[in-house]
Amino acid sequence: MKKLIIIDRYDPRMDKEALKEIFKEFIANKSYFFSHWEKFEEELNRRTLDLQYRNSMVLAKEDGKILGFGTYTLFKDYLGNDRVLIHQVLTRKKDSFKLGIEEKIIRELQLYIKRSLKIDKVYFICPDSDGALRSLFLKLGVKKSRYIWYENEM
Repeated sequence: MKKLIIIDRYDPRMDKEALKEIFKEFIANKSYFFSHWEKFEEELNRRTLDLQYRNSMVLAKEDGKILGFGTYTLFKDYLGNDRVLIHQVLTRKKDSFKLGIEEKIIRELQLYIKRSLKIDKVYFICPDSDGALRSLFLKLGVKKSRYIWYENEM
């Protein structure tokens, strides 16, 4: 019997330790970027206290166990346009894509952004090498932008 996965808001009192374990595995196996738990925890704490971001942190849970975490960041570009970036969803490698965790979290975030923030366009970062995420984007109707992210380490 397939278990029910629910989407819930992040609660730092209840969810932080379980999220820490997912974070560590995610950074080691799936993340496009590197970070340390202390930096991530500091950002979680900042967002928890910020009314604009408190509801931006969602979890996928199965029988109370956290399987995934997603969030977005709001910013203005240099022309003054509001932009929203939905970040790579944190999951364990074994749970990734098989249970639809990423899809459920992205759909929940998009719905919240559209209804609450009244913003109709979101952005994602995805390297061409991540075929699984690109397949999910195809399913969700996410199209590749004509703009490419480049970087230069100095």
